Order: sequence, then C-alpha cells, then structure tokens
Amino acid sequence: MALAEYLAGLQETQYAEVAQIGQFSNAVLGAIRRRSGEDYACHCSEVASVLREATADPFLLGIALLHDLPVHPQGEALLKKAPLEREQRRLITHMHELRRLHLDESQADLDVAVDAFVTEPRLVLLRTAHRVNDIRHSDRFPVPLRRQLASEALHMYSAIAGRLGLHAWRRELEDTCFRIVQPRIAARLQEQFDAAAALDALCLQHTADFLQRKLAAAGLRSTIDSRRKGLYSSYRKMALKGRRFEELTDRLALRIVLDDMQDCYRALGIVHNAMRPMPGKLKDYIGAPKENGYRSIHTVVYPLPGITEQPIEVQIRTRDMHEVCEFGSLAHGDYKEAVYALRAGGSRVNLSRNLLVLHAGSRSPEEFEDALRHFFREDHIAVFDHSSALAHVPKGATALDVACILSPERVSTLNKVRINGRERPLSTVVRDGDTVEAIGGRTRTVEKSWLSMCELSQGKSVLQGFLKKQVQRVQRARKQKRG
Repeated sequence: MALAEYLAGLQETQYAEVAQIGQFSNAVLGAIRRRSGEDYACHCSEVASVLREATADPFLLGIALLHDLPVHPQGEALLKKAPLEREQRRLITHMHELRRLHLDESQADLDVAVDAFVTEPRLVLLRTAHRVNDIRHSDRFPVPLRRQLASEALHMYSAIAGRLGLHAWRRELEDTCFRIVQPRIAARLQEQFDAAAALDALCLQHTADFLQRKLAAAGLRSTIDSRRKGLYSSYRKMALKGRRFEELTDRLALRIVLDDMQDCYRALGIVHNAMRPMPGKLKDYIGAPKENGYRSIHTVVYPLPGITEQPIEVQIRTRDMHEVCEFGSLAHGDYKEAVYALRAGGSRVNLSRNLLVLHAGSRSPEEFEDALRHFFREDHIAVFDHSSALAHVPKGATALDVACILSPERVSTLNKVRINGRERPLSTVVRDGDTVEAIGGRTRTVEKSWLSMCELSQGKSVLQGFLKKQVQRVQRARKQKRG
C-alpha cells in the first residue's frame, strides 16, 4: 500500500518519522502472511490508513504500522530494533495481547479489554481502527468468523465509536455489520431504500439548491451536503417506534457547514423562514453539546411544494464542529476527554446505545469497569428501551424486569408495555433483540402482585423500593389525618 495513504497532510518531520517506520514494517513483515491471505506489512498499512481518517498523530500511526510485529518469530528482538519510542513499543505489546479476545462472548475477555481501554484510551482508537479494517475486508474471512467479527463490531465497537464521537466509523460499522448479521432483514429494508432512491435524490438536490440560494443572498458562505439515514439506524427506529419506512422524518438530511458559530444561528433563522419547521424537532447541540463532544443544530422541515416531497432534517454546524462530529475529540489527541466519554452517562449517542446501561453516577474507571462487568454476561440476551439504550439480561427476564432496569423512572406510573411496537402483558418473557417500551400513566400504579411477574432480583428490588415509598406515604397521610 502506498505511503501516501497514511502520510498525507503530515508535517515534514512527522512524514519522515512515519515513513521510516513504514519502510521497516515492509522489510520485516512483508514476507509473513496472515490466515486471511495478505501479508502482515500490507495489513498494518491498511490499519494505519483507517486510523489516519481519525487522527494525524504520528505516534499512533507508528504503532499501527508495526502492531503485528510480535507475531514475527524474532518479534521481541525486532521490536527493540524498530525505530520506535519506548512508549510505542509498550503499547504494541499491549495491543497484541488484545488481538484474540472475544468481547461479545467471554466475560473474562471483556474484563481484559475494559482494563486496557480504561487505563490506556489510545488503545480504544487503535483497536477500533483495526476492527473497522477487518469489517471492510470481511470477505477475506470464512463465513463463521465473518459473522462473529460483525456481531462483535455491531454490539461493541460501533457503540464505543459512538460514545467517543467517531460517528463516521459508527455508521459504517452499523450498516456493514447489520448486512452480515441480519442479511434478510437488511436486504428487505435496502429494497425500500432503493425504491425511494430517485425521489430522495431529487428532493435533497432541490432543497440543497434552494437553501444555498437563500444563504448566499444573506451573505453566508456555506457548503451543503446530503445523506440518507443509515440502514441499521433506520431499522432500529422503525422497530422502536413501530413506524413504517415512509414515516421516518429524519430519513433524509442536509448538512450545512459554515465559518463560525454565529453564522449557524443566522442560518437556522433563514431555514425556518424559508421552510416550515416541524414543532418539537429543533435540537441545539451547540448550546448544549452531547457528552461525546458532538455539536450541531438539528431541525426538521416539512415538505415544501416545488422543492421537496419529503420531510428533511437539516443539520447546521461550523467546519471545526464537523470534524469533531465525524471523528470526535480523539482526532485532536484529547484522550482525557475520551476517558470521560467512556464512563459518562446520559447522552443519546453513547456506549449504552448498543452495549449496556452505564450508571450516570460513575466517577472513576473502577466504577465504569464494575458496570461493564455487571451487565455483560455469557448467558445474556440483548434488549433495548425507548431511547435505544441496551441491557444484557439473563434469559427468562420479563418485560417488567426490563422496564425496571432500563426505565425505572417510568415504573411508578407504569400503565402498559410495548414489545417491538405492540402492547404485551408485563409478564411477557422477552427475546434477544426485543425493544421494550414502558408507557406511563398519570397515577401511581405499582402493585405488590407485580413482584411475581419479575424473574430478576434487580427488577424486584426496583418494585420493592416503590412499594416501600407507597407505604411510607400512606403512613404519613394517616399521621397527618390523626394530627
């Protein structure tokens, strides 16, 4: 692979440094082949090229170019001779120790990965780049291994990428792995996308041209590009909301990129004046950024006769914000922020979306690690809630268990539950991949008989807490009446 793939844009001294490491890699790893067929030097260059999409850090690029050096028969000796810093050698050794882990299957393997990621966040970026490369070249692997890699990437690495703000990789992993893990469902949904492609393209182009003229008339310099919602995120939203393909209001999107923040708010006013905004769809992630660093304004506009026949989401951000939106704070070497993002809770696009629910009160790597170990079990099934948070619960868990675990704030007024968009009894046993939506009412409804509909101690504990509070309220009311 040409050096230009991962050297473009580097400063002169950095270019020379990384090029020297690349030449060393070709010399010592070019004659050794992986099971998938390509030589190790080529594989290392591929991983470096993927990594270069997210960062220009020569330190990490050097590690990527020689991360397979330990597989060489004289790997230890060659690692000492390699044109690397001592810290790079240490991380290569550490990265090599993680290469055979099965994070989606083994709790012991997950424990090792958690320890590594929390104590050394640079390994998260390196391992995720490695997995993105595996998925891009998944046809090299036999079908069983391909499905295993895709499942792990979908459930683990795409979630981590989202939490860290690496949205370009997250979208790629989600859609590619979805096609591998659920080929029939993905194919049916792709048929719907294909059928709508011509009209979608026309709507996006006409709307982009229309808004470009409006922005230019106001003296705003901008670039506008378009996208259609990803296959996997469309599937998740359709299942979660019980909506048809045609009812997805954010299926089409335009991204307006401007020079500075004030221009973003001026552009929002122009968009809302020129097109009809949908009530309740305005989200200002510039004024209130997500915890993973994501900053952008989102709004959805109604179809406009002569311009578009479909509702379109409009995203507005600056050029600097756009870079972070695609590849997060890690693109700028902000590893401290990455650690915070890994252990923080509450953001919509985060690790809990596809992996587990993390406690918002986690304030240390140890608490984050404990949360991971508690929820990730070998005998788990994966279930989602109304906001796409995911929990791994033991087989046999009921809808009420899941509501107590994922939506405890709704349990005190729980009226009914929907599983995959359809109303079901609280005692329904959930299956792998189900979406459980807890629907609240206006009054407190927790009953003692509900305890028999919980199979998990965690679910029963939540109910007992509410029942205890109800008894305390009754006792206080009686005392006040007697007084």
